[in-house]
Amino acid sequence: MRRVFAALAAVAMVVGALALRASLGDGDDPAAPPSSPVLCAADLAAICEEAGIGSRAEPAGATADRLVAATSADELEAAAWLTTSAWASLVVDERARLGREPLFAVVGAPLASSGVAAVAWSDRQAQLAQRCGQPADAELGWRCVAEAAGATLAAGDRVRVAIPDVDSAAGLVVAASQAAGLLGRADFASNDFDGAFRTLATGLADGQTADPLRQMRGEGPGQVTVAGALLAGARTLTSSFGTLQVNVPDPAVRADVVLVAARSAGIDDRHRAQLAGALRAAGFEDPAGGDGLPAGGVLAAIRTLWAEAR
Repeated sequence: MRRVFAALAAVAMVVGALALRASLGDGDDPAAPPSSPVLCAADLAAICEEAGIGSRAEPAGATADRLVAATSADELEAAAWLTTSAWASLVVDERARLGREPLFAVVGAPLASSGVAAVAWSDRQAQLAQRCGQPADAELGWRCVAEAAGATLAAGDRVRVAIPDVDSAAGLVVAASQAAGLLGRADFASNDFDGAFRTLATGLADGQTADPLRQMRGEGPGQVTVAGALLAGARTLTSSFGTLQVNVPDPAVRADVVLVAARSAGIDDRHRAQLAGALRAAGFEDPAGGDGLPAGGVLAAIRTLWAEAR
């Protein structure tokens, strides 16, 4: 009798395991793998939360490093990675440069897009423009900011720049915008990074922080003169310290938000729509047809240079 009960218990355990597996997997197929959450770049985690999609978050740079080194597409450990086109390009191009199998790719069109903004206190911007010999109403560019970094303005405070960490989804795009602004063109390569460029870049890159706009608004112009950020987060800015002015530096660079997955993978259209809706609610726009970014190998060089300066 005890053998009968043991056999029945074993059967129950198997049935229970199959039922659990089916509840985690796709449909009623017990052979289907468990559904994986979306892996969100950490600074886009609020987007995934707003979209109501099961997810986890990780800094974009950490995910990119893992995918560049991956020997299997399973190492993504998610159905898809929500990030910016800059990081997607870096992963694809770095794997190709190293002669590794092209395991990952952008799936579908970009979900949404945002330009890059250089946000300045209005009175400090006027002083910067005068220092750079520019009209007061001109868009503030990164070269002007870099050349003034560390200098003392008429208001009596030093020019300080805050930008997102280069290993964040937004940070690599902002750094690429700064590189383009320093060189004055979008079609540049890493061999353009001479000593003069590196000196100016360091003045922009040493102010990396988790949330430059929050720091700017909370601490005032004595601590942050200019902040680099995505335009999506800079549309409605207020502060008790004064008026903030939003500039779009030239050449224009954009952060296209994309989903990266195994090359053979498909992404649920419902999830794409939920993520796209959450991005638009956060201030992102429809994709504009080109992000203005350099190739992935150049982005890798920018990442290295900006990381060394932080």
